[in-house]
Amino acid sequence: MARKGEIKRQRKALKRRAERRKARAEMTSSSSSPSVSRSAIRRTIREAGQWPILECLIPKEWQDTKNILQIVVARRSPQGQVAAGVFLVDLACLGVKDGFPAVFSSQREYEQRLRRRVTERQEMIQADLNLVAKIIREATDYAARLGFRVHPDAAEAMPILGDANPDACDVPIPLGGPDGKPMYIAGPYDDAQAIMNHLLRTLGPNGFSFLVPLEGVGGGVAGGSGGGMG
Repeated sequence: MARKGEIKRQRKALKRRAERRKARAEMTSSSSSPSVSRSAIRRTIREAGQWPILECLIPKEWQDTKNILQIVVARRSPQGQVAAGVFLVDLACLGVKDGFPAVFSSQREYEQRLRRRVTERQEMIQADLNLVAKIIREATDYAARLGFRVHPDAAEAMPILGDANPDACDVPIPLGGPDGKPMYIAGPYDDAQAIMNHLLRTLGPNGFSFLVPLEGVGGGVAGGSGGGMG
């Protein structure tokens, strides 16, 4: 029985990874300019850290740690090209859990292919670059203390932060759940069981809270503290 259960978990994990790769391919193909290769995007993002800032966008309700934050940092070259870094940030537990770099031939293309999609999903506001850098740094450090790393795709976008100075921002960054403990909110492509097991090992059953989908209960969710599992 244990062997069958392990095979079932492996199949689910493979399915999640396949779904995530498909979603990522759709997102990145419709974000960056179609004529720009992945290697060219990485090279341009490194150079773009020195370009003038076009805009930084964060969700209006970014201080609510129960929300997963979309963050966009966009810079424009003197020739009009736009490079952007997109980050998916969880202030309550996982830190920078996803992201990607993108490059566009013009500001209009950036607005049509990326900005419009982001602003349709969350109400966004303009933000100072140093605040954005502080959000990303604090989320990264908090997650690292829990044993979670920045997603590799998001790491490719980090050079867009360029000369940002998070220490120059005096805005406090909220971390953890409402009770001050880490709060894990499962995403559609997370290996929720593996993350929950990790949190149980590192924090103990009463060291965190969670909100995860219930299998077999159409759209239902389960929530509580780690001690409520079983």
